[in-house]
Amino acid sequence: MSHTYKSEYPSGLTTDPEIVQFFEDFYKTSDTPGAHDQYVDLFAKDATFILASKHCVGHDDGSITKNQAEITTTRHGMWTAVASRKHSIPKIFPFGNGTNEFMLYGSVALGLKNGAEAEVDWAARAEVLKSPSDGKWRMSFYQVYLDTGATAAYAKK
Repeated sequence: MSHTYKSEYPSGLTTDPEIVQFFEDFYKTSDTPGAHDQYVDLFAKDATFILASKHCVGHDDGSITKNQAEITTTRHGMWTAVASRKHSIPKIFPFGNGTNEFMLYGSVALGLKNGAEAEVDWAARAEVLKSPSDGKWRMSFYQVYLDTGATAAYAKK
């Protein structure tokens, strides 16, 4: 069976199909080495991104200050020890009908540059917004909860 980025959503709640597609595209892009600009473009310019203990605000599109370029820097750092990654997101939970706020859980299989492999479970809270300038959905807030001990262990191997 080929890998899919499709997730299950609770029955009885409606989620905008464009948001469903956004999450599929987000994790596919996240798993694409070298797709740094495409990944960062999936965040609002002033988005907050928290990955375990790393807190980032904004991304560098050439029009913001250096300290706001943290999402771009973090994205590059996410690939330092990693050769490949594959997210699986079994379920996404919207906070109600027509909401733009979600809880997610999944795992990520990592192929490390040193030849080792690891799998890390994670959960996340996400808020998305539709950009008034181009009509695209983007993350305005994204916090990923994971076992930092597990990620530290694979980074040292």
